[in-house]
Amino acid sequence: MENENTLQAKDLDQQGVALFRAGNVEAALEKYQQAMDIEPMLADSYRNMGDLYLATEKYQDAKNYYKKALLIEKNGEIYFQYGNACFLNDEPHEGLEYYNLALSAGFDSDEMFFFMGMAYEHMNDDAMALRYIQKAIAKNPSRPDYKVKKISVLLRMNMMEEAKEAVEELLRNDPELYDGYHMKTAILLEEKKYPEAILCAKEAAERFPDDADLMYDYANATALSGAYEQALQIISNAKQMKYFEDAKARFCFLEAEICAELGNMDRAIEKCDECISLETEQDFFSDARFMRINLALAKNDFESALQHAEQFIEKGARDSYYYAALYFRPFCLSKLGKEEAAEKYYKEAISLYRMATLQNLEVFDAYLYRAMCLKEIRQYEEALKLLEFIENMSNQIAEVHTIRADVYKLTGKEGLAKEELEKAFQLKPELKAVYSEGGE
Repeated sequence: MENENTLQAKDLDQQGVALFRAGNVEAALEKYQQAMDIEPMLADSYRNMGDLYLATEKYQDAKNYYKKALLIEKNGEIYFQYGNACFLNDEPHEGLEYYNLALSAGFDSDEMFFFMGMAYEHMNDDAMALRYIQKAIAKNPSRPDYKVKKISVLLRMNMMEEAKEAVEELLRNDPELYDGYHMKTAILLEEKKYPEAILCAKEAAERFPDDADLMYDYANATALSGAYEQALQIISNAKQMKYFEDAKARFCFLEAEICAELGNMDRAIEKCDECISLETEQDFFSDARFMRINLALAKNDFESALQHAEQFIEKGARDSYYYAALYFRPFCLSKLGKEEAAEKYYKEAISLYRMATLQNLEVFDAYLYRAMCLKEIRQYEEALKLLEFIENMSNQIAEVHTIRADVYKLTGKEGLAKEELEKAFQLKPELKAVYSEGGE
């Protein structure tokens, strides 16, 4: 029979649960603490405290209390919750360790399989992510969010037929879920089936008239088909929608892209700037900022291009935009006549590119940018050696030939430069128009 202290602690613990469900976090914390003071060996109090901290996004505190609970009771559900705290604290490896401990303890909920899939996704292991998401679906086929996540993984893995089948199944079983229509449109656009994509997106927008994201799909599909004026009209109509503000940044960027295609560079810049103005601490609009750099370069506004490049570098995301910005910074400085600073940053970029490829061979663009930097500081032989290496890795990269053409031109080998440009045009015909206009 339980003693009075244990009963009193359990009563306080349950009061804490009730207070937390009622939204009174501070009072719930006090009750849990009182329960632990009376009976330090009551695992439920530590687990409930962990749940509270998990829900209030204090993940390290949640881990601490789950760990205390596990010292008292090796419980599969607590292992699972500890794993969730790790995952949400950006520690997926540790999270997976505890999910597996939960499995060993006999806990195998569909939610845990789903979280395991997301942890592997976070670690860029899509094959394992797909495996566990499928386990979650098999255990609970009624969860459409699991199916949506599965489709997104299939699309990343370029498993188009499987993704299409999964989308059609989602539309059959959950026709009131907008995600299916969004993903079907995305697949059709990937396949360049623009009329079908427009029809799908239009029907979805009509079915869900308050959903601005589906209207965006309709405008985007229309723009990709080349019907720019019609796309601009759809965007104009979207601005009257109830929830337009929630998707405003995406519409601004799409309008910027359309204006650039129509040759209205000033309007494109205006819409890019409007998109960037909508950034928050959580949202950094890389696409808009990268486009803004290119628009600035097109207008020889090197100050603006430099400013946005430096913001990419400051963010330090180590993505394709970051590596591009490392090159654009000294390029713009050089155009502004600041040659000493430019050379310094070209050399710094070369070192950073080398470090990136040493750490991850998949950062292939870093080799190209490195060759471009070597060319800019007149290390022509080194640039040519690196270009030869890149070409040996893949002979389908047009930029290898454009950079090599630049090197040959700078060293007075006009004939060889012309040959390299012809090779580039064969691989990427659209470059011919750029070079005929004298673009860099």
